[in-house]
This record gives sequence, structure tokens and C-alpha cells, in this order.
Amino acid sequence: MEETSLYYGVKKKICKMIFEDVYRDGDYIPPERKLSEELGVSRVTVRKALQLLENEKIIERIQGSGTRVALRYGARNGDLDIITLVAPAQNRFFSKFIDAFQTTAESEDCLVLYKQKSPKMSLDKCLYQIYEKDLRNVVLWQEDMEISEESLKKLRGLGMNIVLFDTNAHNEYADAICLDNKDAILQIVNRMKQEGCQKFGYVGWEKMNVKSIQMREKTFLEAVTDGKVQRISYEYHNRLDAMPKSMVHAVLESLKDCDCIVYGVGDLGVFFEQYAKEYHSIHKAAMIDELPGAEVLDIKTFGQDFVGMSQKIFDCLRKQNQQESAWKAQVYRIKGMLSEDRRNENACNGN
Repeated sequence: MEETSLYYGVKKKICKMIFEDVYRDGDYIPPERKLSEELGVSRVTVRKALQLLENEKIIERIQGSGTRVALRYGARNGDLDIITLVAPAQNRFFSKFIDAFQTTAESEDCLVLYKQKSPKMSLDKCLYQIYEKDLRNVVLWQEDMEISEESLKKLRGLGMNIVLFDTNAHNEYADAICLDNKDAILQIVNRMKQEGCQKFGYVGWEKMNVKSIQMREKTFLEAVTDGKVQRISYEYHNRLDAMPKSMVHAVLESLKDCDCIVYGVGDLGVFFEQYAKEYHSIHKAAMIDELPGAEVLDIKTFGQDFVGMSQKIFDCLRKQNQQESAWKAQVYRIKGMLSEDRRNENACNGN
């Protein structure tokens, strides 16, 4: 048992050096003798650790040349016994998503572990901590957390399977699952036009580096070329109650000529429409996402298909765990539906 922990420990040390760029992909690592001296273990222990790394396709030994880092970025044979979900629990949709995700996980006989990043820790380090625990399947709800593509590349090369949730950012090393944001905005705008709306306003976050925020506003402006847009400072994300009433009034005043306001996210919709009633602002309202209070405020809502997203996440992880699948990273956009259309559909189906 002690011998096993020794060479596993050496393996982990070498992996950490790869993640921290002590050894880069393609670099030759020191020979067994030197590694044993540097790490304070026997050459037998080093040899067993290197064998593990070779089995996992992290290194390759070249006859007459030595051992070099040789990361593989495609699918590897593995299992879905455990999945780690890294997500912001304060997001109001966390409970809806985790309910759907947990239900799918149970049908797959899979255990879900939850991890929230510490505010003092980088997302890169958070994910590497998960890797160090030998957890190889990760679903990352990134929201506004930053991670470099280089870190995703190294984690993928070291054997981590990754699916990014709620983003349409494409890279070569992780699948991405998100709402079809373009379709969502178009469905909302078209329905409001059918209901007679002609002058549109839009309220969304100002953080344009978040792809979903960017796509929703862009689609709105393409669909309503003369639409008015108000961007809300992202400093109020998850703490809208801290926004000064003067700022709320200024936003609503700027959109007073609009007969419809579209909200890029539900939090903004519920918050601003509460004040709109106080200011006697007369307009129709619609928003992406279903939140408590929307119906009372007469806001038309658009629901995300969290069940469909969860199933697609598992499909992606399954392919990443099958070497023969010839996996390549893709972005999958899952269509949602206007809530009233879903209710009508369920009524017709007798649900």
C-alpha cells in the first residue's frame, strides 16, 4: 500500500509540473535516475509512475532518445461513474438545472459531486484540484468566471473530460452546451410583434465578453434595427437591490416611448418591471427565463430546456470517454420555448 501511494504520488507531481509548465507538451523530462534524486524516491518507484503516465497517454518513451510529454487531446476510454459539477450556487437557475441534471445522472447510474470555486482561488487552480482527486468528468457552469484556453488544453491533455454549460464559446478542448440564444430572442420579438408591438427596447447586462449576453443583444438589434438598448452595470449582478432608484428611473425613462421591453435575463425583467408599475410605465414586457413574480407582473417568459441540456451533457461526456468515438469538441445550442406555448402544448397533450 505504501509503495503504491509512493508511485502515485510521483505521478501526480509530474502531472502538476506539466500543468504548471515546468514540462511543456513535447518536452523531454529528466531520466529516471535524475527524477529519483530530485523527488527523493527509488528508480523503481519512478519507473512505475512513468508506466502509469504512459498508460494514460500523457508521456511516451522513445527508444534511444528518452521520455517526453506527449499529451493526447482526443477521447480516452473511461467511465461516467462520477461527475463533478462546478457551478455558481447563487445563480437563480442553479436549483432548476441541478434538479434536471441530477435526474439524468440517476438514470445513468452516476454520482454527481458539487464544487463551488472559492473567491480567492482561480478557476484554473480549482479545476486542477479536482483533477488531483482523480475526478475526470467535469461540467463547468462558467458564468463570468475566467479560465484560459491554455489551461483547458492542458487539463484535456492530462485526461480530464470537460463540458462547458451556458456558453457558446467554442474551443478545441471542451464541448459547450447552451440555450439557442438567437432563436430565443427571435421567438420573443416575433411574438411581441404579432401582439401589435412596434417600438422595442432592450435591457441587458453590459458584460459583452460573456457570449450569451453578447449574442442576445446582437440578435435583438438585428431583429429590431431601430430598437433602444440599455446596458446595466454587471456590478449589480446577483445584487440588483443595491441599484440606486435614480438609475432604475433613468433606464425606464429612456425607454418610455417603447411599447415593448425585452429583457435579456429574467432577473432584470422582474426587477425593472416591479418599478415600472410604480412609475406607471405602460408597455408590454418579455424576458428570457422563468422566474417567480413574472406572471403577477404580466411578463411574457421564455423557458430553457434544462432536461434536454442535461441529456446532451451526458451524451458529450459519453463520447469523450469512448476512444473509438473520434470525438471533436462542438457547441450544442438547445432550443427553448415561450412558456405560454409550452403550457398550451401540454394542455393539448393532456399533461
